[in-house]
Amino acid sequence: MNAEPTLNTHKITVKRYEQESACDREEAVVAERSISLFVNGKESVRLMALPDQIEELAAGFLYSECVISHREDIVKISFNPTAMSVEIHLAEHIQPVFSDKIRSVTTGCGRGLTFVSALNSRFFSPISSQASIAPQTVIDLMRKLQRKSSLFHDTGGVHSAAVAENDEILFCSDDIGRHNAVDKVLGWLLRSDRLTPDAENNRMLLTTGRLSSEIVTKAVRGRFAFLISPSAPTSGAVQLAEELGITLIGFARGERFNIYTHPERVRI
Repeated sequence: MNAEPTLNTHKITVKRYEQESACDREEAVVAERSISLFVNGKESVRLMALPDQIEELAAGFLYSECVISHREDIVKISFNPTAMSVEIHLAEHIQPVFSDKIRSVTTGCGRGLTFVSALNSRFFSPISSQASIAPQTVIDLMRKLQRKSSLFHDTGGVHSAAVAENDEILFCSDDIGRHNAVDKVLGWLLRSDRLTPDAENNRMLLTTGRLSSEIVTKAVRGRFAFLISPSAPTSGAVQLAEELGITLIGFARGERFNIYTHPERVRI
């Protein structure tokens, strides 16, 4: 455990019960902050999040919600850690429509807010990648992801997400919400201009969270051919992944995993 608290953790005194005795001890707990997103000078939404990689989170949130689609759509982005706010100025041709009422996005099971509608369906066409991976790649990448997060080992209070190609993790993020962690990955891809066409796409989205339909939606928005987790999928996630051409892999633990959709991409 870290000796000192950081921006991402706080130290508190807890009563620890173990082997029929109790004692006071210090424990690290993960930080949870309300982050205000100002788009073109107007506060549009508040995200409950870990105060780390906030510019990636903001960009990824707007990308996954189809407000922006290209790196050039963001003219300027800056995070103010004192005010816990991020200012985003978009290109003139981007005219986002938000409710006049500021909404807060919680870290619960449901995201609680989305701007995605049927009008955005063109952003969610099926993945057509012809890529394939070896079973050992799935096993090795999940082990690497679990070793990546020192914050999880210190607190047990975060989800992790990562983007991988072949057998290497390119970028990893942590957050108190699994949706936020995936949005940070999308934001990194967008800002580093790494979004790729399906035909050459062997990119994998790794997440420690439950595989829900919202996570599948984010995966197809990021044009991921593979979505992998040690957790379980929902029936909605399986149905959506089948329709959208994503190879959905759950219960990736130890030397085993389940392939729920498009198993032809795993060389078994």
